[in-house]
Amino acid sequence: MIDMNMLTTLSEAEIENPNLFPFPLSMHVGFAIVGLIFFLYRFITDKKPYQLIFAFAIPFSLTIWLSESRAWFYTLGAVEAVLVICAFITTFIFKDKPEEQSAVPAKAEAAPADSKETADDDDDDDEE
Repeated sequence: MIDMNMLTTLSEAEIENPNLFPFPLSMHVGFAIVGLIFFLYRFITDKKPYQLIFAFAIPFSLTIWLSESRAWFYTLGAVEAVLVICAFITTFIFKDKPEEQSAVPAKAEAAPADSKETADDDDDDDEE
């Protein structure tokens, strides 16, 4: 269940400009750490470049807290947009085509070999 007191506490806690920063700095840092750990783990296991791009882009969004300048606000937005577009493009460039296609013929080649062994076993039964 949603605790309504939690929602009002979030809205009152150290939020400087609620239109610009919907969460306090501590929550933003927490979400950035979780995102960084998640995408680094996925990059280590999958080796997809977009995961590394997101692992960098999420903590980079914390730099909005460094300055109140509108120029930095828009510059950061442009940089984050470029990073998201790069991540989107790399999902199409780095696909796993060879691994998926090579797995299917290997299974198809294994099946006839097994059938030959069973046929040889049937011949041995006839000789006895």
